Amino acid sequence: MSASPTAQVPSTAVAQLAAELEQATSPEALLRVVRALGALGQVEGIPYLIRAFGFNRPAVGEAALEEVLRFGELAVKPLLEQIDGFDYGARAYSVRALARIGHGDAYPFLVEAIVADFAPSVRRAAVRGLGRVVARRPVPDQERALVLLQQCLSDSDWGVRYAAVGSLTDLARSGEPLLRPQARAGIQTALDDADPLIPLRAQMSQQELAADP
Repeated sequence: MSASPTAQVPSTAVAQLAAELEQATSPEALLRVVRALGALGQVEGIPYLIRAFGFNRPAVGEAALEEVLRFGELAVKPLLEQIDGFDYGARAYSVRALARIGHGDAYPFLVEAIVADFAPSVRRAAVRGLGRVVARRPVPDQERALVLLQQCLSDSDWGVRYAAVGSLTDLARSGEPLLRPQARAGIQTALDDADPLIPLRAQMSQQELAADP
């Protein structure tokens, strides 16, 4: 896996901004270039926005995430191609983007991240994204996701458990109808979690599902 932009020929405008991105030495300059890349609206600029995830500047990373999300599903392929296998901070931004876009192609990567990634921030984002993407996958994938989310309810990281309740809510609302009762049962289980935030999230989920069955 590589964090380098993909080998797609950029337009003159994108190439100019890509060069400025490499030469920028201050957060302000990085932000200006990231916003300009997003404003161009050219898909050739997406790899450079993804590259900005790894600059270890939170404001720059958040801005790059916001700009990548503007491209919607057009950003899924470059995000998957440029997942950073070394920088977990950059990887977390990519997972957050994939989770929020909610495209089914992200499913295999999210499952792998939940099972194997060492970084809590990456696992939390992957768990939260799984419920959004899996409804667009075949039923066997939804069954696998349901089991995985049920297991996440026992994770030692409260953030993973919290995210699992959110994804179970997505499955209970939009997943395969035969699986929805099991997703609701998982949410019910979360009401007994020792961390007070988890039962609160479960109660909110139950209210959401009752209002939008």
